[in-house]
Amino acid sequence: MRKFIEKFSLLLMLSCVICLVSCKDKSDNPVDPVDPNTPITQQRAMAALMEFAQSSNQFAATVKEGGNNVDATGLTPTKNLHGTKAYPVISCEALENGTWRVVCDYGTTPVLCNDGYYRRGVVNIVTTGFFTTVGTTMTLTFENFHQRGNNWSAQEYKIEGTQVIVNAGHNAANPERIDYNVVVTDGLITYNTKEIQYTETTTRSLLSGSELCDNNWYITGAWSGVSSDDVPYTLIANSTPLHYRICCHFFQDGILNVDIEGLPAFLIDYGYSEEDSDCDRKAQLIFPGIDPIVFDM
Repeated sequence: MRKFIEKFSLLLMLSCVICLVSCKDKSDNPVDPVDPNTPITQQRAMAALMEFAQSSNQFAATVKEGGNNVDATGLTPTKNLHGTKAYPVISCEALENGTWRVVCDYGTTPVLCNDGYYRRGVVNIVTTGFFTTVGTTMTLTFENFHQRGNNWSAQEYKIEGTQVIVNAGHNAANPERIDYNVVVTDGLITYNTKEIQYTETTTRSLLSGSELCDNNWYITGAWSGVSSDDVPYTLIANSTPLHYRICCHFFQDGILNVDIEGLPAFLIDYGYSEEDSDCDRKAQLIFPGIDPIVFDM
């Protein structure tokens, strides 16, 4: 009975960490160090998922920021300031093969951007068109680029790797949705001398509404990586997409399959609800050998 209670408590803590994937940690605080020589326990798994959540947040933030910057240039050979701020400086250069190079220079001192993130360094974008144009492929690379949340005491992360974003057009099964394919290769997040390896292959399907709060995202695909203390993980959302409404801030449906070395595979069911509501915080963790655990995101 005691072992069951211990496992139950650890799984509850683990479930709270996993929900960071859907509900961003505003503090962006780093994970406490864990001795890499210890076995892959629930504690190390929790630390790995916390790092994954932050890595995912960092790369997700560059998608919209990069798209907005590309569209702001009008894809003409110009150099302009972003709004009334001195940084970032955004320049656009036409290339010979019909693509454009957009350089977003945030300077050497962290600058507050419109989305609430502080950034410094350079993001280089090669694009075939506007972010909002069907068929556009944007390839982002990073040059001494750092990013952190909107709290001055928050942890700053250095981002490396290649991020490709494709406006894939109308979803085949649901033509009213627009698909954006996102692939991250050789992703590397560095903070406090720690390194997190990160990869992503996802499709983010947007169902636009008449107002902002009516917008819905449906996300499928896979994330994987290795934590700073060498814990490998894989997360998959395929058969039942993760459903996210812009103004709800919580996944309302979908299944996330979680595979962490040293633990049995388990899943989170975001479609669980105890009341008739289109925006609730309930989800259910299903772990082999014990009854499902209901938790608040």
